[in-house]
Amino acid sequence: MKKYLVVFVFAGLSGMLSAQEHWFRAQSERAPVKSVTATSELVEAQYDGRYLYPPIQMLDGDLRTVWCEAQQDGPGIGESVTIEFAEPVTFDEIQLVNGFVYKDYYLKNNRVKSFLLTQTAGEHFQQKEYTLQDNTQEWQSIRFELDQTAQTLTLEITGVYDGSTYDDTCIGDIRLLYQGNVIPFGNVDVIKQAQEDNSKQLLAANAAEFKKQLLSLPARETDGGNHYVYLKTEKQEKDNGLIIAWDCDGEIVDMFPCTFTSVTDAASVLDEFFPYYKEFVLRRILDMHNDYEYVALIDWGSVSAIATPRSTFELGNARIIETRFIAYVEVKTVTLLKIDGEHVFVNGVKHTVPDPEKVFIVDLPSGW
Repeated sequence: MKKYLVVFVFAGLSGMLSAQEHWFRAQSERAPVKSVTATSELVEAQYDGRYLYPPIQMLDGDLRTVWCEAQQDGPGIGESVTIEFAEPVTFDEIQLVNGFVYKDYYLKNNRVKSFLLTQTAGEHFQQKEYTLQDNTQEWQSIRFELDQTAQTLTLEITGVYDGSTYDDTCIGDIRLLYQGNVIPFGNVDVIKQAQEDNSKQLLAANAAEFKKQLLSLPARETDGGNHYVYLKTEKQEKDNGLIIAWDCDGEIVDMFPCTFTSVTDAASVLDEFFPYYKEFVLRRILDMHNDYEYVALIDWGSVSAIATPRSTFELGNARIIETRFIAYVEVKTVTLLKIDGEHVFVNGVKHTVPDPEKVFIVDLPSGW
């Protein structure tokens, strides 16, 4: 199959951003996918696998399936997809199939003309803008002179080729290569099932209805007027919970992980994950009332590594979009939420919502 070189352009300061001093070499044998999220996605009234356009379809190797953005009254400029891997991956080439190449949809829909690629791995980051050729329904290639390492890849649309019929911009597929070999993605089928369920939810409700659902979950009101809802998975490991906070106007103001444990299991969990804090936390547990069922441990050292005071949040339909900065590089990440009765699915993972009055919060001071 013929490959096409991509012409890349530098976008002022952002095109030259690179923190090479923090670069490190990772493995190149596999790319286990933790999540693939988009700031928006197109859904249509009928679906049988051809009418849903979640971002995981960019990784499934099937060119008949695509991600399409869903910007209202616009071609998708500023919409983005973020791929997060379970561990860092080193590669030297990215290949993309641009547009919707199934049947005659390629020219009818928009194609990406240019995009801003942001790569992060720990403190390492890099950001450049690239331009794709049009009328090319095959793989286009971005080759790097030096090996690249990333744990997240974000593609933000900065320009489009106009479609003849629709104003939806689509990307067919993406893959990573190292020394000419495709690095296989993992966990795609599991994520695809979860995202298809989430996409169908988008058909059943709009953003206002979803916000009403989220704000109706049992939450604890703080003295400052913020509301905190606790989400807990069934797994027993560190960061098995999530806390979402909103203000009195219903605007999301924070979101961060925590570790849930029962009161009786707190000592063993602290032994495994937070041994230095055990005596401090156990003293507080002994002082609390007997009607608590859970202890929520918030490790502020861990939280500060993934969120900054400059983070902002936007609540969309079935998703929370976080914009944060690594150094001076803007990065958007998306958390998919599906509310189903007493359960909330976070990026496809089932969470329960404990009674907030039964949860005892322990802040683990950063640096202890």
